Amino acid sequence: MRRREQDHDDSPYVFCDQCQQMSERMLIQECPFCFKDFCRSCAIRSGNAAFCSKACAKGWFFAEADEEEAEEEKKEKT
Repeated sequence: MRRREQDHDDSPYVFCDQCQQMSERMLIQECPFCFKDFCRSCAIRSGNAAFCSKACAKGWFFAEADEEEAEEEKKEKT
């Protein structure tokens, strides 16, 4: 669950959403696809980005291709 900006926690430690281990806030990253927090040991690297899971990495890179294919199929039908 994403926190609202006004619920900001100034604690120097937070929990990884994947492994539930406590880490320093500066070592936690946010997934660019689903916005979950994850630590370095849980990171899945794909391209120049880090994701919280393989599903997010695949979704990030292949979602655009799926949209383009759908548009091409739609054009072919008309």
